[in-house]
Amino acid sequence: MATRSFDRRFLAAMRKAYREGIRAPRSTAKLKILHAWVQNELRSALGAGYDLTGQSPTDSKEAEVSGMYYDKKVDVLVSRNAQPLGVVSVKFPLSSYGKNAINYLEQQIGETANLRRSNIVYGNLFFLTDPIPYVDKGVTKYERFGENEIDRYNRLRSDHEHAHSPDEMAVGIVALDANRGKITGIRRPNQLGISQEYQDILTSQLDVELFFRKMALRIELRHLSP
Repeated sequence: MATRSFDRRFLAAMRKAYREGIRAPRSTAKLKILHAWVQNELRSALGAGYDLTGQSPTDSKEAEVSGMYYDKKVDVLVSRNAQPLGVVSVKFPLSSYGKNAINYLEQQIGETANLRRSNIVYGNLFFLTDPIPYVDKGVTKYERFGENEIDRYNRLRSDHEHAHSPDEMAVGIVALDANRGKITGIRRPNQLGISQEYQDILTSQLDVELFFRKMALRIELRHLSP
């Protein structure tokens, strides 16, 4: 279960990122905010001795690693003594998630295999609002992240013995007041209109705060067992 201090930091980052995303939809500003937040959370979980790099509001330089099949610019890179150890990918689509859901999944699978085959710990963070505006020449309806989508990500997560499955992943959902265009809080699993089974998956397997602890442990083990 998430701690209050983590919730405050998470919600503050998401609110700021959402405001930037609405203000400048084509800008990378919203993701830079989230990259900085991810770096801070991982830095706290890892402790001293690790370098965390990637684009942020104060750093425009992108981090890059050599994958098995191609070099890849990444969102957040964790290294030690100039050796790449871990990567975190961050996604936060603000609209029309449903029609692009498979594209997001395919992109993630390819990126995961490329980096994990290079012995780099790979984690994926996927953030959404609830509801999710569907845009087609304006907002035409609102969608929700439901059981089918949760099942898809959970199956990918649990397929961990294969290189295309992330070492760790999490889904974070924030509540959107569509009328005011503001993030009002964190959307808990029991507020999504899904069954207890899928609530438990989000809570125990795809939880955002737990993600950082598990990623830190995997990166430390990777450092100790090259």
